[in-house]
Amino acid sequence: MMQTIEMILLVAACFFAAVLNLAAESRFRRMTMRAAIICAVCVGAVLYGYGYAWTMGISVISVLRALLALCRMFGGVNDLASVQAAPLFSSPVVLSVFWLGHFLAFYVTASAAIATLGERLLRHIRVKLLRRGPLLLIYGINSSSVAYGQRMVREKRRSVLFVDQEYSPVYESAIKAFGGVVDKSGEAFPPTARFLRQINMKPGSRRLEVAALEADGRKNLAYARQLLDVLTETGVRPEQTALLAAGAGEESAALQSTGGKGYGSVWVFDDHELTARIVVRDHPPCDQIAFDSQGRAAEDFHAVILGFGRMGRAMLSQLVMNGQFYGSHFRVDVFDQNPQNGFLHEHPLMRNYDIRFHAASGKSDAFYSFIEENRSQLRWISLCTGKHEENREIAEDLAVWFRPAERQPLIVQASREGYICHTPGGGETQCSIYDSDWALDLDRLDQSAMQIHHIYTGSGKTAQEDWKACGYFNRLSSRASADFYPAVLRAAGKRADQVRAGDWPPPRDVLENLAVTEHLRWCAFHHAMGFAAMPEEIWRQRAERWQREKAEGKSVLPAIGKDADKRLHACLIPWEALDELSDRENAITGGHVDYKQMDRNNVLVLANVLAALGGAKESKK
Repeated sequence: MMQTIEMILLVAACFFAAVLNLAAESRFRRMTMRAAIICAVCVGAVLYGYGYAWTMGISVISVLRALLALCRMFGGVNDLASVQAAPLFSSPVVLSVFWLGHFLAFYVTASAAIATLGERLLRHIRVKLLRRGPLLLIYGINSSSVAYGQRMVREKRRSVLFVDQEYSPVYESAIKAFGGVVDKSGEAFPPTARFLRQINMKPGSRRLEVAALEADGRKNLAYARQLLDVLTETGVRPEQTALLAAGAGEESAALQSTGGKGYGSVWVFDDHELTARIVVRDHPPCDQIAFDSQGRAAEDFHAVILGFGRMGRAMLSQLVMNGQFYGSHFRVDVFDQNPQNGFLHEHPLMRNYDIRFHAASGKSDAFYSFIEENRSQLRWISLCTGKHEENREIAEDLAVWFRPAERQPLIVQASREGYICHTPGGGETQCSIYDSDWALDLDRLDQSAMQIHHIYTGSGKTAQEDWKACGYFNRLSSRASADFYPAVLRAAGKRADQVRAGDWPPPRDVLENLAVTEHLRWCAFHHAMGFAAMPEEIWRQRAERWQREKAEGKSVLPAIGKDADKRLHACLIPWEALDELSDRENAITGGHVDYKQMDRNNVLVLANVLAALGGAKESKK
């Protein structure tokens, strides 16, 4: 009886293994099917050829019978009775090979029917697995989201569930191929409490990561809000959730939990802005100029942006935030026949930086005449035409334009999908944001920013806890500070390993120059965010209000010199004027603020940040 049960279980296991193999759309499946056909044909040709030659002799009729028997194998029919008299068929081994050949032949023929059963079984297994461990819920099915989901399965071993109302069947095949699941329950639009039960999302410790990657950012924001309402109603805690949303705008900052309703972590990105940020992280503007031994820039930073749509505007913001160095003049020339620069009308960027517009294309005489006139000063050229072919064509033309022996600028082809960078000397690097190992990996992309914020708060909590409580604007500020640390190292003439080993802080005069550069960077970030210098009259009005509320015992303004609603800040002034501002504020509040020292401190904590990053990496090993 036991042997019978073992036999039944073995047959069932082999069958389900065959079913699952057919259901898995992969290169392994194709290889298996090819091998099955070859083995079946070889077994049939050898054994039927031998059997009919023994029983009927070698003749045209025996050859045709053997050929027919070989073909019948793929229909699930055998001719064992006709050849069983041959001596070899008395061997159990030969009979085993005979029946294996027939199974493989029928397996190939019945693959379509078996695959349907296999897909259902495999889908059932994958849906069950979705109920365990961290779950990545991806809203929107398109080429970008599929690439992102595939990477998260491969790199993070995430269970991935896609939800969408309309999508191409081609994408569903690709999703099944890498182990993802497409929701077909109909409960995800709009999301319901029943949908959360189906994916086993309830109050507890299970983590839900939501990636809203529809092309329309408004849809991403709407879905994130709907899902958040259901999560809140069912009691799922904010710390169990995280939101990554494409193109949802600053409105989604309200979805960040600050102790109440909201997602535990929110990061909203624009494809163009993310590409620009990754470019300056991978190829910092500081690498394109020289510095002296005192931490001052020895050269100006002069860049060209070709094309001023969304990509060009994003690149301008990143260059402004990462191209400010003490001792260097920052200049950007923008070429576009019809520049969409309305968003810069009365913008602080235009009032505070040397940004010039030229109504000319990248194929015009005016463009190349400008390149010729400024070829020795140019350090950076960003090609943001919005057309891959045009970017590539102009990049190749520019590579020829600059002579091999002369100093060449960095040439970057940038688009919402990623970038291609041509480095001086003929090298080329590229990055696709949705298929990058780290571009949309919040743990890696924000690791430095998280440590900066943690050290700044000094709360005594963990870096992760501080980051969860960090507001949206402060996260942006921490990210901008983290992205600029390569410039601080380069200006100081240090490597990260030297700083970790204790070679920090730098000499006093170098530290002072680095602090000036840090102040320039801080101002650039705030100007890019739309902040302007606070007029003295408004500062005095706020100071009087502060004194009045203090005398009345009321809650005073959190900061006299910062009005976040009107985007005004008193510290957006030259470095030399900071001491006077500090003294003026201390005279009102009785405090001991030193705005210059704040910039110095931001330089000094570099050693702590690098040490913390090293410790974080060690803890993950």
